[in-house]
Amino acid sequence: MDEAVLIWDTVVSSAAILTDDTDPRPWNERLEAAFSDAFTIDADSINGDLEALTKHIESFTQVQLPEWTKTLKREGARQFLVKLLGSGTYYRLELALKQDCAILAVALRRATRNLMPYAVAFDDLISALPSGQAHQLPVLTGTPRALLLLFIRLDRALEKLVTFSSTATLIRGRESEATPFELADLAILTERFRKIVSGRSRKAVTELSAALGRKIQGARDALDHSADPVTQAANSLIELLDRLLRAAFSDDEVIEWIGANYPHAKDLTYFDIKGAARKLRPTKKGQVLCFVYAGLAVDELSPLHELAATAVVTVRTQLQKLKHADMGTAEEAAEVAKHLNAIEGFLHLAISVAWASMPTERLDGLRVRLEPQKADKLTSSSINK
Repeated sequence: MDEAVLIWDTVVSSAAILTDDTDPRPWNERLEAAFSDAFTIDADSINGDLEALTKHIESFTQVQLPEWTKTLKREGARQFLVKLLGSGTYYRLELALKQDCAILAVALRRATRNLMPYAVAFDDLISALPSGQAHQLPVLTGTPRALLLLFIRLDRALEKLVTFSSTATLIRGRESEATPFELADLAILTERFRKIVSGRSRKAVTELSAALGRKIQGARDALDHSADPVTQAANSLIELLDRLLRAAFSDDEVIEWIGANYPHAKDLTYFDIKGAARKLRPTKKGQVLCFVYAGLAVDELSPLHELAATAVVTVRTQLQKLKHADMGTAEEAAEVAKHLNAIEGFLHLAISVAWASMPTERLDGLRVRLEPQKADKLTSSSINK
């Protein structure tokens, strides 16, 4: 029982800290300070403590929690607890539980909604896959915007927790978090979060290379204002992808990376027969995979990364076709806009998620490759530290 209370208290306390809008510190600093105050951390025993806590959480969620839920659902359980604890104690505990649930409801709803831009980015990217390949992912059923729909349903499922905690949730949360998203607003929500993805992807690419950031903006400007939107936007996007992949890693580096991580893959390399001697070169898919993994060694191959690479290559192929078969129709412009969304989704996921664990030195090295003039700035920054 003590272990269950400790786990519950830790989860609720963490949720309260992370949803405190008055605290200006980054989330990791908040948690570090909170755990430092609450626990005495011994560097020699921390691994054992974490292992023990993991076992306690596993036991609680698999054994104790289901037993408690089953007991509380029995007819007369509430009346039994009132008699056992006394009405005053019982209602104080019920109020405390509602307040805790209010914290969790706000934290879970906020987390769910913060993940929705990533869901839109993923949906946009996967929508570019050739027919049938998206079904390799269990979560995707062929329904458009499948991942965003999943998160909206999760947001709506949290309404039971909100209802239980009643007005306490309104006190803890923001006004916009008091009501669930509606499935009928799927199109509106898609556009709202797509704008977030677009802004974040442009910012992330611009931080790597201002010139490449202008390519994304140039594609959008062409679609909105150019007299020849399809050709200009398609050209900008193709050049963005090619320059990004080529500048990040040389052909020789990609070949070496493929040999170390995908030694048996048949579609990641080819022999260039131009010139006097044949030369082994990476395919576009090989370049994209190396880019997504940041050229780092792969401990476990991910089917998500492979599907993302296939989607990007498909987008580039389709953009080439549109560039050469441009008839200036609205349908072609809409197709290019769809491909732009997929590329922005890819960049958002690759840079903000796949690269999140990349060592700082590695990231700085990629920045210099993509924009060599940044070398002096990074050197100066390192000296000042």
